Amino acid sequence: MTIRELKMPNDLLPLADMLVETFQYPENPAWSVQADDEEDISREIRTLKRVWPLIRMAQTISKPLRDLFRGFVWEEDGKIGGVVIAQRRGSSHTWTVGTVGVLPEFRRRGLARKLLTRTLDDIRQRGGTHINLSVIDQNVPAYSLYRSLGFEHYSSETEYDLIPQGRVATPALMGGYELSRLDRFDWEKRYTLAKRITPDNIRPYTPVEVGRFKQPAAGRIIAPALDKMQKRVEKRFVFYSAGVLVAHSGFRTRPSLTGTSSIWAQLDPAHPALAAYLLAAALDAVVELSPTLRVQLSVPGWMPALAQSAEDLGFKKRLAYHELGLIL
Repeated sequence: MTIRELKMPNDLLPLADMLVETFQYPENPAWSVQADDEEDISREIRTLKRVWPLIRMAQTISKPLRDLFRGFVWEEDGKIGGVVIAQRRGSSHTWTVGTVGVLPEFRRRGLARKLLTRTLDDIRQRGGTHINLSVIDQNVPAYSLYRSLGFEHYSSETEYDLIPQGRVATPALMGGYELSRLDRFDWEKRYTLAKRITPDNIRPYTPVEVGRFKQPAAGRIIAPALDKMQKRVEKRFVFYSAGVLVAHSGFRTRPSLTGTSSIWAQLDPAHPALAAYLLAAALDAVVELSPTLRVQLSVPGWMPALAQSAEDLGFKKRLAYHELGLIL
């Protein structure tokens, strides 16, 4: 029985099976990993395993990429029973804890606390100053654990999904707005928008830093390689009003019969009327490419116009999350 550092890429395949088993909740089926989510997880991990020699090469010249996957696992009798995985956000000092999981037979032994404490200590040693994570709003034990470790509840997010029923009627783009394509590596526009619209209550926990948006040069090689191997399509768009950037939207999908699609949008709350166009256009584009895949969308609590437009389009609320942050 031991806590050890996450070993990449050797832990990838064992973690794939372990995480799918971990995130099944018979008492709360909506919390569980869905079958199409499982396909996405499996595909992503297999692809990472294949491309890891390229990632390892890139890590020798890019310090941020060395923190692509950090964390610790609980290993017992050769089996991984628990894991915490964290990532540095770009080259910033902000980290995200993306995974905290313990298999059912290993629960109620304090493993999540032990693993998370080790991970937080490790992030401190690596110069991290801010840590974020999300927790399902009804998951009281996990929420209580994070609060006991010093995390503060600073925001919320809602996850929506939709099973497409055909193409979507997209309203005309209103007068006064201009649309243009955005290169995936054009970080400055996304940074400019976030810097201007991020609420004051969020900034202390998720600082708007250049390093969060500017991808390391080596990442410009890895990201397209991952997309190509998974036959994944991604497009991004930006919107201007009177020369001021007011929104960013996009979608990601695989033109196939398996997995899921996703759309997203970031909108200046001062322009709520644009929300309907942002989501309808992204949804129609992704349905045209992948007409049968479930579409996922996450909306921050401080963008109510996007939430209303999502529901108007037929998206259903799947999960609500508390956003928690820790300042080290």
